[in-house]
Amino acid sequence: MEALTVNVTNLTALTGPRPVSGGVPLPEGMASEAPFALLDRSGRPVPVQTQTLACWPDGSIRWLLLDFTAAPPPHGTACFRLVCDTPGRLPLPERPVEVLRLSPPCLRSGGICIQADTSGLLVNGARISLTARSENGQRFTAAGDSAALETCGPLRTTLLLRGSLRSASGDRLFGFQMRASLLADFEGVLLEPLIVVDSENDALTLLREMRLTIQTPSPVTRMSAGGDEGATHSFEPPVRLFQHGDSTYGIEPAGLHGRRAPGWATAATADGAVTVALRDFWQQWPKSLETDSSALSVGLFPAFQEGTFDRLEPWYKHDYLFHQNCYRLRCGQARRWQIWLSPGTDGPSLAAHACAPLFPALDPTPSLATGVWGDVAPEGSPGMESYDRLARRMLEGFQAAIDTCGDYGAMNWGDWFGERGCNWGNNEYDTSRQLLLQFARTGDPRFLLAGQTAARHTAEVDVIHHVNDDLRRYFLEEVCASYTNRSIIENYPIRPGMMHAHCVGHVGGFHTVERVREAFQVFTPDATGKPYLCLDPYNVGHMFAQGMAWCYFLTGDPWIRETLERIGENLARLVEDRKLCFTGRPCAGRELGWTMLALAAIYELELDGRYLNAMRILAEDALEEQDPHCGGWLQELFGGHCDCRRRHHVGEAGFITSIRLNALMRYHQLSGDERIPPAVRRGIDHMNEDLWRDEKRGWRYTSCPASPHMGQPGVTMMAIAGAVALFGEKEHLRLLRRAWAGFESAWEKLPAPSPGVGKTYSSSLYGSAEAATQIAKNSQEV
Repeated sequence: MEALTVNVTNLTALTGPRPVSGGVPLPEGMASEAPFALLDRSGRPVPVQTQTLACWPDGSIRWLLLDFTAAPPPHGTACFRLVCDTPGRLPLPERPVEVLRLSPPCLRSGGICIQADTSGLLVNGARISLTARSENGQRFTAAGDSAALETCGPLRTTLLLRGSLRSASGDRLFGFQMRASLLADFEGVLLEPLIVVDSENDALTLLREMRLTIQTPSPVTRMSAGGDEGATHSFEPPVRLFQHGDSTYGIEPAGLHGRRAPGWATAATADGAVTVALRDFWQQWPKSLETDSSALSVGLFPAFQEGTFDRLEPWYKHDYLFHQNCYRLRCGQARRWQIWLSPGTDGPSLAAHACAPLFPALDPTPSLATGVWGDVAPEGSPGMESYDRLARRMLEGFQAAIDTCGDYGAMNWGDWFGERGCNWGNNEYDTSRQLLLQFARTGDPRFLLAGQTAARHTAEVDVIHHVNDDLRRYFLEEVCASYTNRSIIENYPIRPGMMHAHCVGHVGGFHTVERVREAFQVFTPDATGKPYLCLDPYNVGHMFAQGMAWCYFLTGDPWIRETLERIGENLARLVEDRKLCFTGRPCAGRELGWTMLALAAIYELELDGRYLNAMRILAEDALEEQDPHCGGWLQELFGGHCDCRRRHHVGEAGFITSIRLNALMRYHQLSGDERIPPAVRRGIDHMNEDLWRDEKRGWRYTSCPASPHMGQPGVTMMAIAGAVALFGEKEHLRLLRRAWAGFESAWEKLPAPSPGVGKTYSSSLYGSAEAATQIAKNSQEV
């Protein structure tokens, strides 16, 4: 195997060694299961731990997870070389992780020891517990059903505790997982508590609070916590720092206030100190850091007084989470946190590491050459200069809009607000995909961090992980009671693996259907008084999985993988049952297309033929429905796509055609099915004949001649770019160039930050890198 350059970039001012963990892609055929070595700049091997995440069809490694230690300079980069088939013994870290006992697990590295049993975790003798209080004040404590090693190696060993939160009398609240990772040559433990709202009854679970508590071996004498601009607050217990907005925290009972706490706290005792740091602390408000005389706690859902959040406006943005003095969690949701625990006192450094951990990144050119990212050119390639500037401006503008609009919160972080003015976007158009693709093009870990946050939100908040009878009843008897098209309800059982489209409260169930309808009528008035409220989980036309799949490959995140498998099981069953029709409806093309693209992303995990077969079934549906004469997919257009009064036109919205075509081309890449290219060519040509307007440098919205020019939807440019790559036709390239010129002109000025701008960025960035790449590749074509 030819050596690959692995870069580790430090976004902080920290010095010294820190753990590095992440996945890198390898070209097909380059390496099979064999010892890998990681060499520093001097050619010396450094300790490294590897794990295969995915393979190519020939069995060679496609994605490789690396764990090692690096000390890149402040705001600088350390470079390594990854080589394979190395002879001799690989070096061990100075303080490797040792497994002292398998059952119940006990780990040690340096001065840190972790023990686990069904009653919880012990870190250097301090008991770690996850507790909650229900609406009536009943206390629940996490009790494990199992404790085992999930990952085992000298650089990183991860212990997984699974179980439920239960009361003293045995009542069950919901399920939990706790991952505890011990890392070589680092004085810290990564704790990742996860809750899954899988209660047997009730669509909503109400909590007064939930916290992670570290019981100290001796009494706490003082708590120090980070404040604004590097300040440190220090008080005797009891004390609580309460971040109750994205720009406001208070310290109780001292009465001090600030804006954005960095999320670290140190509890001092006679026997030493313990420090915690929560990643993205203020971004996930409400959060707290608090001590009493015996413990240091992180408030994951901190207790609050009734009325604390009544000030929040508008109601449809934040109100869903709060009810009187409780939090409302919808059945089927999950949420996770990353908490670093250290026996030291350097809170600022621990928080800086928590919020900007180190990831490995291949140089963009060999990374993109593997093909795992599609046909995309790296930043700095010839002909990509204008796109490089535009992409950075767009992505930085997107993140600035998140901040300006205050799109933060315990269940909101990682999403953007205002898809239809009053609802959360649920990362429509696969926001994480765009961010992670930019990471691949640049190697800039800022895009990986942002993409990971978006992917985690989708996997935890927007996907249904559990269904009980009360949730089914809510959907069927409240949300869908007035639906006239019963076929989808009767042929698509509500089950885990479904994903919510853009919705008030992300998933619905918090407000009456009528109240949500009133809000939609203000922002998206419907003449019938029945706008689509997006409250049901049936809309497979909003099923986005590629960003999550890339996030798994880049991080090795086991919960992301578990979520993808849950989605895959749901979609494969839906296609195999052949009860729900993916043709014959005005929006069927997007339902078929996004479902195929989601299946393609999940197929990459294990190359499971079941998912490729499901794609084949849907591809055959698309081929059968395609008009043999004109090459288009023809339906009578509905209101909004055609508002003509005498008779509605026949045809399709261009973005729907494009989504279907993109899915067919992706299926062809994976399967080699030779029936696909001719169908794609005819579909592309029909769409251009039907919708292209040369004077506008773009496509009309739908087949209705009165429909507006809609700019350049990214999915359409991606479809044309795919056709250029597949067929090399000059007319396709001409249209792509014209559309790209219009795209660049439209983005000369970034949109003002406002609700819904997240959708503008996501939908515009989707496919833009692919389009710019084809234009650059064909720059010499006349």
